[in-house]
Amino acid sequence: MQSTSYEMPKWLNLHPYQKKAIESWQENRHQGLFEMATGTGKTLTALSAGCKLFQERKRLAIIIVCPLIDLVDQWAKNAEQFGLQPVRIYQNRKQWFDLTSSEITQYNIGNQDVLCFITTMQTLKMSKDVQLQLGRLSKESLIVVDEAHNIGTSRSIESLPNHFKYRLALSATPRRWNDDNGTDAIFSYFGGEPIFKYELKDAIQAGYLTPYYYYPHIVVLTEQEREEYMELSKKIAKLFASQGEDTKNEYLEQLLIKRARLVNSAENKEEILENLLKEQKNSGEMRHTIVYCGDQKKEGERQVDRLVQMMGMELGVYSSSYTSHENNKQRRELLSQFDSGEIEALVAIRCLDEGVDVPNTRTAYILASSSNPKEFIQRRGRVLRRAEGKDFAILHDFIVISQEISDTNQLPDTDFNIERSLLEKELKRVQEFASLAINGPQASQTLLELKNLYNLQHL
Repeated sequence: MQSTSYEMPKWLNLHPYQKKAIESWQENRHQGLFEMATGTGKTLTALSAGCKLFQERKRLAIIIVCPLIDLVDQWAKNAEQFGLQPVRIYQNRKQWFDLTSSEITQYNIGNQDVLCFITTMQTLKMSKDVQLQLGRLSKESLIVVDEAHNIGTSRSIESLPNHFKYRLALSATPRRWNDDNGTDAIFSYFGGEPIFKYELKDAIQAGYLTPYYYYPHIVVLTEQEREEYMELSKKIAKLFASQGEDTKNEYLEQLLIKRARLVNSAENKEEILENLLKEQKNSGEMRHTIVYCGDQKKEGERQVDRLVQMMGMELGVYSSSYTSHENNKQRRELLSQFDSGEIEALVAIRCLDEGVDVPNTRTAYILASSSNPKEFIQRRGRVLRRAEGKDFAILHDFIVISQEISDTNQLPDTDFNIERSLLEKELKRVQEFASLAINGPQASQTLLELKNLYNLQHL
């Protein structure tokens, strides 16, 4: 049977902004969305909000929904610090169905005063059993959705319990990229626009997140990569011209993905990365490093595997991949070894993008990044969490251009516009990262020639 208590941990002293967020939620009839920068304590804020609701009502069922299994385990660990005994609902039905059913029965007949279930969005969407069990709970229940920007699809929204009165969403980036309808659906379910915002710059200035240095590095495509990039871009431009940008087209999607992967896997990135890692290794500051790379393969070998091999064989760096290929237990062990410094570096694709706590991270290399702001904002947030002895963090970014700057003046107009479009996407990320960096002006200055050349001074 679950515990009958839900109490604030004695060690927890909420920051003023966390208290203000909870007050906003209470004033909004216990519904709303917190738009809080990555690393500012959304999990503890949400659990504290739920605790205060429990103290008011004396009874509460709380359902927490996460995007990843790793986050279910992380939330469960935090929930236990509040005296809760959460049931983790994912994977094998036999592991949770009977327990969940029994706990709800005990709660409904008054034998216990608090319930806590934690599940993934995928399980919530796909499992009729979960829907059946949630339907047995009264409307006086609370649902918390972590990384709520992920739930904008109609199927995701429809899977959320409509009869729950109390609702709380958490996200550093609640507005879905190129999906106004999905964003509107999220806001509608949780009661409107975000009721509380706490931005990254505020958190850094107040000392709740770590200041950082930002170093952009220019990467030039090889001649073969450039030819492929230009060919793909011209095909994409023709499709847009004939069908319009809003038209859904499977072939167009394939071309866009192929072009993005080409940029993410640009051959020269790995050489620049190796040189930067050598410098870092020689400085004696190798531990607690993360490399974000793409999901593409070259001659059947994943980039993540090539990088781990290069770091080990060429540099003597003890590193490991951290991807969906590793199971939950392996990933937990890897995070523990990374935290202790036993593993010096992790090479990740997407598994570290959202929610996973790696506060000891000192240095990050963003080898691959989409133009979706959610992705690179989340990644920066992973690196800026505070840790003992961590005075600042370092971010290395790789900015792709298709040819040497000296050759740009010889381009025909069509090719120039394609080049400009590529650079514009990259510079939007640079602008975001440089704007809050300790060395922001210097970081921007390194790309000034490119900006002037392509008339992108506004970025």
